[in-house]
Amino acid sequence: MELIFEAFEAFILVGLPVFLFSFLMVYFSYKKGYLSTEVSIKNAFKNDDKSSSKLSKANKKNLQFFHSKWVTFGGGFYGLIAVLTFIIIELLQIFNFWLNVTSWKDVADLFSISSFISMIVDSFINMITAAIWFTYWPNKLPSSLFIMWVLIAYVGYRVGAKHAYRFYLSKKAFEENIPDSPEM
Repeated sequence: MELIFEAFEAFILVGLPVFLFSFLMVYFSYKKGYLSTEVSIKNAFKNDDKSSSKLSKANKKNLQFFHSKWVTFGGGFYGLIAVLTFIIIELLQIFNFWLNVTSWKDVADLFSISSFISMIVDSFINMITAAIWFTYWPNKLPSSLFIMWVLIAYVGYRVGAKHAYRFYLSKKAFEENIPDSPEM
């Protein structure tokens, strides 16, 4: 019974967020033209000349921020979890900062050179931590069954990517079948 409860908890805390993030990342990759529906996601991060995907390390400079980070972290499931981990770490730091603000001086200190350098260093450390997310999350999750949580996250990723693909194709087909409205 405890295993079922933990699986449900993992589904809520990890499976659904990874599903949603995967859906959004993949859907907007199709919409922005970073991915082609003719290239599977598992091949999208390879630097083949045959690939019609723009989602590669070679084209990273042309990608929007989150997609560029996804490619930086290697793409696919691993990269998606790394980006999600990076976002969570950064948001937690921002949230903790604002919780600890006691005066306007704390806010004004943000605009100092030392704070700016500290933010850059923290962001770099957070990127490294996100890149090795498999060492970060075991200490943060309320479980000793880390592998089960990773598997549930992976299923969320795959289902999210599959639904994004289907949603993109159905939306594209729907838009192509709408007749042009007559001019008034």
